[in-house]
Amino acid sequence: MGVEITRESAHDPRAIANKILQMREGAGQHLTMMQLIKLVYIADGWSLALLGKPLSKHNPQAWQYGPVYPVLYTALRKFGSQPVTSPVFVKGTDVPFSEAFTADEEKILQQVVDSYGKLSAFKLSNLTHQAGTPWSKAMEAGIYSDISAGEMAKHFEELRGKRPVKQ
Repeated sequence: MGVEITRESAHDPRAIANKILQMREGAGQHLTMMQLIKLVYIADGWSLALLGKPLSKHNPQAWQYGPVYPVLYTALRKFGSQPVTSPVFVKGTDVPFSEAFTADEEKILQQVVDSYGKLSAFKLSNLTHQAGTPWSKAMEAGIYSDISAGEMAKHFEELRGKRPVKQ
């Protein structure tokens, strides 16, 4: 049996989302809530596969349209299907969630944005929603079940070489 993956020292998914928004805005491109949540999930998966550690300190859950980080969904739901036009703020403040990322983490985030960032929300959902994915395995236990970091690591390891994200 493999080593248990812990998420304790990883990042808040809202800070990851803000970093992705910052990278996309630099290119003058906006993301919807659904795209942003999927990109956080994909970056978390690639971090597990390439760095051997999670990017997010929260497990995603298996929701109807794919993997979702509930705290991130709650923070972004006001945007609905419109572009996310502001960073995620600490509740009750005008302070955006922000954390320091290592150079390797930033590299993965940038590669995920470059490789997946132009895909529509529905294409991203289809990628994360297929049979045999960590999402589909978690759905077997029921909607809103946690998606295991171990399943994510295994899945993204299998994707290595199939996608242009490299360490």
